[in-house]
Amino acid sequence: MEIQEMRMLAKFLAEEIQSQNDADLAPKWENGTVKFVPYDKSLKEHDIPIEKMLHKIIMMRDNLRVLEMQINSNKEISDGEKIKLQSYITRCYGSLTSFNFIFRNDDDKF
Repeated sequence: MEIQEMRMLAKFLAEEIQSQNDADLAPKWENGTVKFVPYDKSLKEHDIPIEKMLHKIIMMRDNLRVLEMQINSNKEISDGEKIKLQSYITRCYGSLTSFNFIFRNDDDKF
C-alpha cells in the first residue's frame, strides 16, 4: 500500500471512529453512576460516572470495527485466518451485548 493510500485510509478510519462516538445514553441512566462494591467490606468502593463507562464501551466497539476492517482488507492474511480472527471479534461483540440496555438508540447497540 502506498503512502497516499495509507493516508486516505487513516483519514477515513478517523472520520468513521469520530462518527461512531455519538451514541446517546438512555434517559434513565443520564447523570447516573456505576458502583463497584467489593465483597470485602474493608475495601473501598469505586464509582464511575455512567457516561464515562459508555464512552469506554463505545471506544471498544469502534476499535473492534477498525480491527475488523484492517483484517478484512489485509492481503497477507489467508481467508482461513481472517475467518478465525473474525470469530474472536464476533465473540467480543457478543460479550458487549450485555451493555445494550444503556444505549438510547437501537442502532447504537451491539
